[in-house]
Amino acid sequence: MSRGRRSRHLWVLMSWVALMSMGCAHVISEPLRQQAQPLVSFAEFRSNPEAPKGRTVILGGEILQTTNLREGTRLEILQRPLSSAEIPRLTDTTGGRFMAFCNEYLDPAVYAPQRRITVAGRVLGSDMGKVGEVDYTYPLVSCDEIYLLPPASAELQRYTTYPWWYGTPYFYPWTVGPYPYWGPYWRYW
Repeated sequence: MSRGRRSRHLWVLMSWVALMSMGCAHVISEPLRQQAQPLVSFAEFRSNPEAPKGRTVILGGEILQTTNLREGTRLEILQRPLSSAEIPRLTDTTGGRFMAFCNEYLDPAVYAPQRRITVAGRVLGSDMGKVGEVDYTYPLVSCDEIYLLPPASAELQRYTTYPWWYGTPYFYPWTVGPYPYWGPYWRYW
């Protein structure tokens, strides 16, 4: 194999590795992820919130309510399963609700209902509250690190296809050669 060809293969390999590593980015910092090992499942945490008290956990879900208090902000969150990058999945599967207490002021207009969030923090125990008229025991977590995702509507709109009547295949006569496009045209805005 010639020297130029070998360097080209090396360049392609390095580019591929760089692209693949970008897809594995976590939203929670490495030190907190290390503190959260071994992972506590939400079912265990929900059944006995006092047992892992003081341990670091990573939870995520959808914000239901943001309440500002004198001491900080309390977030009521509907738990959702997390992806490998600690991002809450868009699913109806849930383990219940939990509370996250943040020592700082969080604007309720930004931390609005139906926004997805990932919280990493220490287990503080439990807090009693009501869901409708039913008494509910909320597992309570501190906000050592939070990650707020863009609204789901903006995320879904980004990947919406044009309707089928825009037609396929697309033919671009101003290019060199016929390059038909045999799939839906995706918008990225």
